[in-house]
Amino acid sequence: MKKTIQTQWCLVALTLLVSVAGAILRGRQLLYELRPDGSLAAGSSMHIVLTILSGVWLAGAIALLLPLVKKTQWSECFRSSVVPNLLQLVAAGVLVLGNILLWIEGRQPATAFATQSPAVSKALAAMLPPLGILSAVCIGAYAIFCLRGKRPSPLLYMIASIYLVVRLIVCFQEWNIDPSVHDYAFQLLAAICCMLAAFQLAGFSFDRGKRRMTLFWSLSAVVFCSFTVADTLIGGVAHEALINFGLLLSLGVSSGQLLFTK
Repeated sequence: MKKTIQTQWCLVALTLLVSVAGAILRGRQLLYELRPDGSLAAGSSMHIVLTILSGVWLAGAIALLLPLVKKTQWSECFRSSVVPNLLQLVAAGVLVLGNILLWIEGRQPATAFATQSPAVSKALAAMLPPLGILSAVCIGAYAIFCLRGKRPSPLLYMIASIYLVVRLIVCFQEWNIDPSVHDYAFQLLAAICCMLAAFQLAGFSFDRGKRRMTLFWSLSAVVFCSFTVADTLIGGVAHEALINFGLLLSLGVSSGQLLFTK
């Protein structure tokens, strides 16, 4: 038992350390080492440091997650505790606000240079804000069910998964126009991890959850969403900052619940 608790707190410490360090280093890279066209300035080194830091996170997370006991049932992991579920409601509110701002500002669909189906791209871009609001409502509803001690419907996180799939497609079409992977690499990793984490979380409502796998994707989403805090703040895009923070908070809370189970 004592060894398990030590492993859990080591994983928390590793996540916080890599998240904070990654956010600071990514900010430095954006400010001093990336030219406006996305190319690296002479003498740049942050891309190497960030790659090593990401590798340390992945290796450390796998090593610390393997000893954890497997758990599959919703009742084993998601309790009616007030604080985590209130934080999920806060995360849902932030996601709603971010998607409302996105809806008001509008999102330009990807050009024909980025996609062979401009009509589909336009439809997906138009769907994204309302789908994001619906997804946030589902996350909030999940938290309310948990507060009441009732098993939530798996449909709630399945809808969140669909939103994150659409978000990944729309965002990747935008990023793909940029020839430099240094501009969007960590945003892409964050989007993929968020999508897979939401998909895995839905499994607990079927009592077929995978604790270690879900924790890996959820904590990875927290880490890479932290890296992209610099992108959203320095880029000055309010709706992206809010959406990124909402996802980070929601998956961070879910990670805590899965890590410190009964």
